[in-house]
Amino acid sequence: MYMVTQERGRVVSDEAEPVHKRIAELVADTLRGRALDLGCGRGPTLMALSRGVPRSVLVGVDRAADVLRDLPKTLAGHRGPVLGVEADLRADLPFADGTMDVVVSYNTLECVPDPARLLGEVHRVLRPGGRAVIAHVDFDSMVLAGAHRSLDRRACHGFADYEQGWMDHADGRMGRAIAGLVAMSPLRLVAVEPLLVWSPRLVGHAAQRIEDMRKALLSAWRHGKSDLTPAEVDTWFESLCVADDSGAFFFSELAFLVVAEREVVVTGGGLPVSGVVDGARQPGALAA
Repeated sequence: MYMVTQERGRVVSDEAEPVHKRIAELVADTLRGRALDLGCGRGPTLMALSRGVPRSVLVGVDRAADVLRDLPKTLAGHRGPVLGVEADLRADLPFADGTMDVVVSYNTLECVPDPARLLGEVHRVLRPGGRAVIAHVDFDSMVLAGAHRSLDRRACHGFADYEQGWMDHADGRMGRAIAGLVAMSPLRLVAVEPLLVWSPRLVGHAAQRIEDMRKALLSAWRHGKSDLTPAEVDTWFESLCVADDSGAFFFSELAFLVVAEREVVVTGGGLPVSGVVDGARQPGALAA
């Protein structure tokens, strides 16, 4: 298991989350030309891939056009092509069969109503022998110390179960479910790697996650989807701050990185089938 601690007083940005570096490490020996990031956001995983393979073709897919516009600037130092594609992950991916060496995704699968269908699409766009890393925090297993036990449980589970406005679906237990979903998909399950991030201080990633939780819990109350009142949310948050001042605070979250591959199909003569199809499914998509 990979374990990462937070440095005292250090502000850790999304780009600095260790999961992105580890995803890049797990695909580095497979990435020959093209890498696809599903639900790329502002590109932290693509940045990690760029550092490992600086001349690769990096493709980010997201349905938020504003974040895609920032990709060329975010990856300005990358020496290969960078492409942002606006697409809905509920539909077919806009790429031809077998055109990707690598497909990665972080904290996205829970937002898709039919994750099995998306994994089928991952298999389709990978070249034979290509690798996928699907990673997700298991939000339902997040650990906090500092607030009252019952209030803390309600806050953590309320956050894990809440379908926020930008989500099509929510499953706070997706981290533990990915391996089984991959095993039932056309992909070959290669490995499962847990990555634990923990901090004894309310700083960096821990502070950002708890602030995200606070905002989500207040939103859930406003939309009638939580029985945790704003006063209780404030009490929970203030308790964590007091615990941080006294040294009693603790935070950890566990992510699972699931490694999978598209198997190489062998013909009767023992020659591997390339599986690469020229062309693309729609304008702007990558061709082989």
